[in-house]
Amino acid sequence: MSKQQKSKNLKSDQQANRQLNSAIAEWDNFSLAFLKGVSFEIRKNKNFDLINQKSKKVYLQSISISKAKEKLPLIQNQINYKLKSIEEYLLANHFLKVIDINMKNISRLVVGLGSEHVFETSLTLDYIWGIPYIPSSAVKGGCKAAAFWEIVSLILNNYDKKESQKEISQDEINEVAKYVFQNLYNEDIYFENYKLLDLSDINKRILLYKLIFGTKNFEGLFTFLDAYPQNLSELTSIFELDIINSHYPDYYSNPINNPAGDWYNPQPVNFLAVKPGIEFKFIVFYDKHRAEKLVEFFETKSTCETKSICFELIQLLEKDNFKIFKNIIKTALNFYGIGAKTRLGYGLFEEVRRDN
Repeated sequence: MSKQQKSKNLKSDQQANRQLNSAIAEWDNFSLAFLKGVSFEIRKNKNFDLINQKSKKVYLQSISISKAKEKLPLIQNQINYKLKSIEEYLLANHFLKVIDINMKNISRLVVGLGSEHVFETSLTLDYIWGIPYIPSSAVKGGCKAAAFWEIVSLILNNYDKKESQKEISQDEINEVAKYVFQNLYNEDIYFENYKLLDLSDINKRILLYKLIFGTKNFEGLFTFLDAYPQNLSELTSIFELDIINSHYPDYYSNPINNPAGDWYNPQPVNFLAVKPGIEFKFIVFYDKHRAEKLVEFFETKSTCETKSICFELIQLLEKDNFKIFKNIIKTALNFYGIGAKTRLGYGLFEEVRRDN
């Protein structure tokens, strides 16, 4: 490439950057800038109708929550008011608050990475306030995944005791996981003449988690709220630039004609992540009224055996101030993580403890 051509490209890039920064300055809401403010230049490539990665990187680096720093205390007050209003409504309708903890992410957090976006890498942001949050569905899904692996571990531990001389094969582990997944995720709570089907101890634990998370024909007894940041006024920035580094782009686009080899140039794809150190509030409510109605239903219309099972499950659920559920949510946040890329250590949290 000639010096003249390089100089021309450099000027073109600088001009594009100035246009981007100028466009970004017009946005007060980060969510609008990220989701709707992508300029045409970013989406136009010289030879292909693809994302221009250089322009995309500049754009993501230029978007900053710090521009609205003076608004963050106001946003924090609005968030707290919203959560308080929801809490008052639920408490007035016989719900019991069982979880109210502040957790700080100790690794990068990416929720909604696969959502629709022109960049093909997105991020879940509050539509009104433009700040990252964790939807209740993501919190609930993370907790249910933790419950799933707990049951798998219980079955494998029992198997170890019975077959202590035999190593468990991967096929057997897969069969156990398949069995638990089928029962926990796909099957409803079935009743036959008001009598529960025969239950082993493991199936009782599965049924317990169905009462917590619900099924297609039964609404779970726990209500999860969206998790919002709690230390906005203390922050100067919320986001970090991250990359997905594709090492075999030609192979992935045409594997028949392009074998996977080490001669390809990696093509880093930039995306936004929530940086570590953001404090989120996790709140979960228990529908005490429906739980009491469930026990009452079995007392009036069920056999003695079914009454015993139902009463036992509700007692186990409420035992030691909902200890089983509290362990599940802490395991989900501390060990498994929330959001995308959790296998790589993303989305992990630790509890925020304040000295009184």
